[in-house]
Amino acid sequence: MIGRLMNKLGGGTGALALCAAGVVTVAAPGPAYASDWGCQVVLCLATPGSPTKYAECVPPITKLWNALATGGGFPSCTGVGIKTKSAKHGYTMTVTQTDGTTSRYSLDTRYQTVTQQ
Repeated sequence: MIGRLMNKLGGGTGALALCAAGVVTVAAPGPAYASDWGCQVVLCLATPGSPTKYAECVPPITKLWNALATGGGFPSCTGVGIKTKSAKHGYTMTVTQTDGTTSRYSLDTRYQTVTQQ
């Protein structure tokens, strides 16, 4: 489709059309994928509202709560730094992405709730 558009418009206008198509592609929301448990946990914790809002998040978050209840640690995620610290009723977690941006969360193990700070 983009190739046909560029052929019709040609030259600089075709390049402009390609850039516009790229912006539309980036701006359009799409599904996020994670291939390992740690990355699934990070994606699910970052979900506004509840980390188990989507059915795909229930198994990894349930596994996380079980791991925390039995003294297990947080999983890791390639490309994302996860730092955890014990808190009064659970943990605080800082997630640092490869571009340097960070997100902070408070995980309450009593009620199995996650709050973004």
